[in-house]
Parts: sequence; C-alpha cells; structure tokens
Amino acid sequence: MLDKAIAGSLCALSVLAASVSPAFAADEVAPPYTLTRHVDLASRYYLRGATTTYGNAKPGLGNQGADAPESDRFTPQWGVDFTHESGFYLGYWASAINYSYKQLGRSYDQYAATGNVAVSDFQDGKSVENDFYGGYTGKLGDVSYTLGLTAYYYLNGRHANATETKLGLAWQEYALNAQTLLNDTVWGNRGDTYWTLNYTRPLPAELTFTASLGWYTYAREGKYLGTGDAATGGSCAPGTAFVVNGCFAGKGPISDGFRHLVLGLSQPIGSTGLTWTLQGIIGGDNRFGVNQVSKLVGLISYGF
Repeated sequence: MLDKAIAGSLCALSVLAASVSPAFAADEVAPPYTLTRHVDLASRYYLRGATTTYGNAKPGLGNQGADAPESDRFTPQWGVDFTHESGFYLGYWASAINYSYKQLGRSYDQYAATGNVAVSDFQDGKSVENDFYGGYTGKLGDVSYTLGLTAYYYLNGRHANATETKLGLAWQEYALNAQTLLNDTVWGNRGDTYWTLNYTRPLPAELTFTASLGWYTYAREGKYLGTGDAATGGSCAPGTAFVVNGCFAGKGPISDGFRHLVLGLSQPIGSTGLTWTLQGIIGGDNRFGVNQVSKLVGLISYGF
C-alpha cells in the first residue's frame, strides 16, 4: 500500500495495485467507484524506516528477539482499496511478520507483574499485521485534502493494536501527510506523529519515480516506551530507558527526528498485471536517536 510503504509505511515497500475496470457497452453506465486489489512479495518488511532496531542501543536484538525489521525475509503482503467518486474511500492492507507481537506483549505483562521476563521464544505464533483504513478526500481549488483513520489489528498481538488519524494535503506531484497515534502500543506512544513529504513523478518507459521524506515527533513517555519503569512505577536509572520489558542501557527518548528518505522506482511488467518496485532506504533515527542502517529493498506486486 503506497501510504503504508512510502508514507509509512513506506515501511519499506510501495504497492502498486491495478484498478478493476470492467468493459461496458455504449449504453451502460460505469459504476461510481473503483476497486483495486493486489497480492505482493516483498524482499523485506521495514516499518517506517526502522531497519535496525526499535531499541535504545545497537546492534538490537533482530527479529529473533522481536526487534526490527518486521520481517528479515521474503514476505507476503496483500490488500484491497475501494474509492467512491464522492471522495470517500475504504481499504485493507496486510503483511506477515517474522516474530510474535503476542510474545512481546506477554513479556511486558510478566515484567509489569513480577519484575522478571521469562518469555524468550518470540518466534512462537508469528503475527500478521492488518490495517483497516477509511476516510474522505476532497479538493479546494488545485489542492486536495484527506481526512482519515487507520485501525491496526495484529493477529497474535493485542498489545500492538492501535488507531491512528491521518491528515493530508496534496498539490501536483507533492503530498504532505501527518499520522497521529491515539493509544500506547509496544511500537509507539499515544501522540506520536509520523510526518511524510512524498513526491511522485512519471518517467519514460512507464517508470514511476517516488521519494518519501519521513520525520517523527514523539511523545516521550508511554506505557511501553519511555523512561518510566512499568514494574515499580518509578523512573529508569540515568543512562537507561524503558523499552517494553525493562530498563536497558543506552540512549533516552528524543522529542523529534529525521526518520528516513526513501527513493523508489516502479514499472509494470508488460500486460501481465505484475509491477516491480525497487527502493533505497536512507536510514534516519528511531525514537531513541539510534541511527538506522540504509537498505535496498524490492517488491513484486500483482494487481487484479
């Protein structure tokens, strides 16, 4: 999904879906909506530029320990979008994840209850991310605007479930979006706002160039992330931060920062319904100011 992948997603991969456009006789009227569907295979799943770690120190645990990236292997993704000519839209996007948010949530519960963490098998019952979104897109002269909501539901992962608002403006090839989290989750704090400035330009040979500059403003304190110790209600020691299931040595939370610059090319493969996408992610910093490694990722998408 373009908004997830390049706007945040550009997690790391943009999805180009083909419109379902049935043929109509001359005396028939086309329906007042479009429906797009896609299935995809991504080389990796990087969420909003988090290529290395969500934690407060390198190297991070890797997703064997329920850390970034969301998936470090070939990953199936899929989705559907409905757009009405009135401006209202609904959609669904999903991706497999190579670890269990359920186990990560259990580790928080155990730490908060006992001060200890016995959970270690974060590969048990891997999660599936499901994004349900909807809203309205209108126009004021040459500028279009978007108002919307996204509900994140994780199969095997209630501690990761969330709701996020979306406000956007677009003019010609440019789009500015702000997505604000409405509740604490293991991957973000209530009030976190993800800003993206996106640029899209068609090129010869049916190529499309995309660029996405991502920035975050962070709520420094939350239930799962911050400086407070969930087990005692106190503060973590100096030089540490609370990251889901304990106080860990490293950097403390920051208020805002550059998150990523994603540069992409995509192109349909003849009339097959397939589209290839290649993206370079120039890594920024996570919520603790830890720099993320730059990566190259790819995607094959089939629209039907």
